[in-house]
Amino acid sequence: MLSILSKTWILFFGYAIICLGHGLQGTLVGVRAVLEDFSFISAGIIITGYYIGYLLGSLIIPILLKKVGHIRVFAALASLASIAILVHSVFIDPYIWCLIRVFTGISIAGIFVIMESWLNEKSTNETRGSLLSVYMIITFVFMGLGNFLLNLSDPSKVDLFILVSVLLSFALIPILLSSSNPPSFEKTKRLTFFELYKLSPLGFVGALMIGLAHSTLFGLGAVYAKSRGFGNFEVSFFLVVITVFGSLFQWPVGYISDKIDRRIVLIIVTLIASGISLLIIISSYISIFLLFILLAFYAGMSLPMYSLTIAHTNDYLQPEEIVPASSAIAVLVGGGAIFGPLIASYFMTVLGSNGFFLFLFIIHLFLGLFGIYRMAMRTKPADIESQYVVLPRTLTPTGMELNPKAEQDNSYFGEDNFFEKK
Repeated sequence: MLSILSKTWILFFGYAIICLGHGLQGTLVGVRAVLEDFSFISAGIIITGYYIGYLLGSLIIPILLKKVGHIRVFAALASLASIAILVHSVFIDPYIWCLIRVFTGISIAGIFVIMESWLNEKSTNETRGSLLSVYMIITFVFMGLGNFLLNLSDPSKVDLFILVSVLLSFALIPILLSSSNPPSFEKTKRLTFFELYKLSPLGFVGALMIGLAHSTLFGLGAVYAKSRGFGNFEVSFFLVVITVFGSLFQWPVGYISDKIDRRIVLIIVTLIASGISLLIIISSYISIFLLFILLAFYAGMSLPMYSLTIAHTNDYLQPEEIVPASSAIAVLVGGGAIFGPLIASYFMTVLGSNGFFLFLFIIHLFLGLFGIYRMAMRTKPADIESQYVVLPRTLTPTGMELNPKAEQDNSYFGEDNFFEKK
C-alpha cells in the first residue's frame, strides 16, 4: 500500500486542492445568489445547471479521453473550471450563471473521471479498497474545509471567486508535473435502466430519490442557510456539519447493514431522516444550536443512503455484475440530481425557506414507504455475500470500478448475456 501511495501522492495532492476550491465555489455561488436577491427559482435553475453539466461530463468525458488523452483533457478541464468561476463576478445574471454552472459541472465531473481512472489503473485487487478509502477521506475532508474559506473575504466582492480560480489553477501544477503514466482507458459497462429496475426496484427508486435529496441538500443548502439570516461562518458551518457527520455515520450504518436485512436499515435511516427534517423546521424558530444538532443527525441518516442503495442492489448480483449495476445507479442519481433543486426551489418559493426541509421530508418519507412495500413483495436473498462499501457521493460511473467488492473481469459481458456492453 505504501508503495502505491508513494506513486500516487502527487495525484492526491492535486485532487485535494481541487476539492478545496470546489467546496468553496458551491457555497459561494449559493450565498452570492441570495446577496444578489435572486429568487429561489433562479437559484434552483443555477444549481440545476451544475448537475446537468456533471451528468453530461461523466458520460462524455470518457469518450474524449480515448481520443485526446488524460493529461490534455485534465489541463483543459481545470482551466475551463478556473475561467468559469471568474465569469460569475462579471455577469450578474441567473441564466448566464446557469450556463456557467453547466460548464463547471462538465469540468468537475471530467476531473473526477480522470482521477478515478488513474487510481483504478494504479490499484490492484489487494489495494483497491485502501485507495478508495484515501480518495473518499480526501473528498470529504477537503470539500468540507473548502466551505470555511468563505470567511476569508466578503462574498459580495470578487476576492473569493479569484481564490477559487487560483486553487483550481494551482492544482494543475503537481499533476501536470507528475511522472505517472496516464492510464489506459476502457469505457465503463453499464446496465440499462430497465435492467436495473428488473434487478432491484428499490435500488432504482432509491437512486432517484437520493439524487433528488442530495442535490437539494448540497446545492441549495447555502441558499437556505443564507435566506434564514445565517452569517457567513454559520453558512459554512452548516455545510461542514452535513459533510462531517454524513461521513462519520457511514461506518456504523454500514456495519449494522451487514448484520441484518439491509432493506430494514435503509427504511429506518430514511424514515428517521424524514422525521428529523420536520424537527429542523421547528428548531429553526427556536435555536440555531438545536438546528445544528438535528442537522448532524439528519446528515448521518441521509448521506449513507447512497452506499446503502448500492450495497442493497449488490445483494442480488454476482461480483462481476457490480460495476455495471453501480454505474447505472450513479447515472440515475445524476438524473435525479438535475430535478432536485428545481422542485425544492418551487417549494421554497411557495412555502418560504423552510420549504427546503419540507421537500426533503417528502422525499425521504416516499422512499421509506416504498421500501416497506418492496419488503412485502420480495424476500431477502438467502446467500448474501456482498458488503457495505463507503462510496463518495461524487463517485462517477468510471469510479465504480474502484469498489473492492467488484470483480474486475470483463469476460462476463458476452453477446448472449443479460447485460450488454454500453
